[in-house]
Amino acid sequence: MIRSIMAGAMFLAMACASSPAHADATEIEVPRPGASQRIDAIKQRGVLRVAVLDEYPWLKRSIAGAAPFHGPAWRLAEEYATRLGVRIETVEVEFANKVSILADGGADITIAPLLRTPARERIVDMISYSMAAHCAFGRADNPKVARALTLDDLNRPDITIGSIENTPQGAWLQGRLPEAKSRAVPGNLADLATDEVLSGRADVAPIDKFFFAGLARRLPGLVTVPKGDACLASNELSIAIGMAVSKGQPEFTAWLRGVADAIKPQVEAEQTRVTKADH
Repeated sequence: MIRSIMAGAMFLAMACASSPAHADATEIEVPRPGASQRIDAIKQRGVLRVAVLDEYPWLKRSIAGAAPFHGPAWRLAEEYATRLGVRIETVEVEFANKVSILADGGADITIAPLLRTPARERIVDMISYSMAAHCAFGRADNPKVARALTLDDLNRPDITIGSIENTPQGAWLQGRLPEAKSRAVPGNLADLATDEVLSGRADVAPIDKFFFAGLARRLPGLVTVPKGDACLASNELSIAIGMAVSKGQPEFTAWLRGVADAIKPQVEAEQTRVTKADH
């Protein structure tokens, strides 16, 4: 089963705070010396330490080029480093420690993409810059899936939904398709019910709309519902995506959020570029 960044996702994430109106990028000044211990420490060492984990399309490892990553999270990290007058130092993390590394002091920011959930915001402060959303996927040679143009076309008693037990993705799709049967299997919050679909035990399973392209490359013969660009346009089960810093740094956090808001058009353009290049 394929891992995704959906670990710890919750429906309440849709209630995250909204950003203020865009500010002029030139108006976001770096806090003066003494205002933020974190910024002072970063400038003194000359390095912004960022925790990284390859997560398409938000932080994609570069195959070639001067920068080790690209994507909207990297665009923000570059902007932060430029404004602070320092270089970026990447700290590789795994799924399990991409948040805890902040408490350990191993990074100033984790730019490894994170869902903005109430549970997560109790332990870190987040800077949102994107949104995740969902579709369903199934086998292209399954006639019931092939004929379905919309999710509503799957709302039938002869459709079986595959999902991971006790996940918001599974709960969402079962609630979205109340007439369909459910087949939930054990797994982590970061897993997909891919085996259920491939084996034919389930017709469809939920997936983040951005992850399907990579899944389809690894496992040809799959298709989304709705199909193609309609899936990429989905707003179903939308959850904010962001980066995180340790709590107790109000000046640092406010500055990071201000810069992210000021260059939002550039960040969105970078995500569009990465997404189009992969489809």
